[in-house]
Amino acid sequence: MISWFMEQTLLLSLVCSLLLILHRFLLSKIGAHYTYSLWLVVPLLPLADVVQTLLPQYFNWLSPNQTLGVIQQYYVLATDTASMSSSLFKLLYLPYLYAAVVLVLVVNLVSDSIHLQQLTRRAKPFVIESGKLNVFIHPNIESPMLVGLIAPQILVPNSFTLLDSHQQDAIIQHELYHYQRGDLWANILAYSLTIMFWFNPLMWCAYRRFRQDQELSCDAQVTANMETDSKIAYSKALLAYSQHAPLSMLHTHYGDKTILKERILQMKKQHGKNTLVLMGVTLLLGVSALTLNQQAQAGNSQSAQQPKADAIIAPTMRIEPAYPIEAAKEGVNGYVQLSFDINPAGKVSNVMVTKSSPAEVFDASAVTALEQWQYQTSANGMKGAQVQLDFVIHQPDASVERIQVR
Repeated sequence: MISWFMEQTLLLSLVCSLLLILHRFLLSKIGAHYTYSLWLVVPLLPLADVVQTLLPQYFNWLSPNQTLGVIQQYYVLATDTASMSSSLFKLLYLPYLYAAVVLVLVVNLVSDSIHLQQLTRRAKPFVIESGKLNVFIHPNIESPMLVGLIAPQILVPNSFTLLDSHQQDAIIQHELYHYQRGDLWANILAYSLTIMFWFNPLMWCAYRRFRQDQELSCDAQVTANMETDSKIAYSKALLAYSQHAPLSMLHTHYGDKTILKERILQMKKQHGKNTLVLMGVTLLLGVSALTLNQQAQAGNSQSAQQPKADAIIAPTMRIEPAYPIEAAKEGVNGYVQLSFDINPAGKVSNVMVTKSSPAEVFDASAVTALEQWQYQTSANGMKGAQVQLDFVIHQPDASVERIQVR
């Protein structure tokens, strides 16, 4: 699990960095709609990895067939085992720290939900043509917003009544587009992914930029067919609601002074949108996510293979066997040869000891560890794979080749 998190963190960091660095260029060249759609690749990366793991037989076209033609050999050192035991206590806090932060973020989400429910209960109906959604007015909010995952509605502040009818209609259309596009659910997905990788600051930067691009895209939709005078009036409405409110994943934020200038300037550069192009971009992003994950797994396998072996299914996670305490005290060395099967998902099964010396001294430890190993996914898995675990008291001579896996 830790290796999966680290692998996905590297991929997500790479993609988020590229999107953040190239953001201004992308916005000027392809427009707000397509720039916003590019953020879809972020959730597709971990999703693609999960799908590849669960359904490897459908993605064998992404990688060559693999076979395990040699007995792989690994050393189990008594010194390493002792070192791991002494540092075990230091490592135990990491899962608890991760869970504690996740819990705090989830509690914050629940608290935000309760606050919004209280707002909507105290809001009063506002009579305006709004299509499918009801509009409510509330004195304690500073900006129009779309709220409610199950029963969405539009909330507007008291100052909304001071705007002219064209400005009011444009703002309502802005929030309606959020609803039609399912932005509230997209925000929940984005925030959930950010919670999963809360330790990566790039994820928080990407989440904020994603939300800002969401508003730019809605502005582009609403102002696409506006005349210059109407765009000026819409800009004035943005200025009126430019008070920066806390970013919430459960409602949209029409007013945001941090990107006010960017939103006004972007209205001068309409690029339009095409549904077929958006579908094509989505498909391309999905294939790119699959390919990125496959290349990452291939890179891991190359670092884990023996130099002279061709096309090996390599472990992506290897559990170090425990060196038996009595054997370590008595200075006993030995080895265990094992055969096993690998299913398409990379899980190990049917582990059997084929040869060991001294007999039965290291067998149990070797079997227990090997049953927890995780191999690369493949189309058909493998039968009769073999591995040899050498239990030695001290580090072998540097001239002795040792296969390194993570």
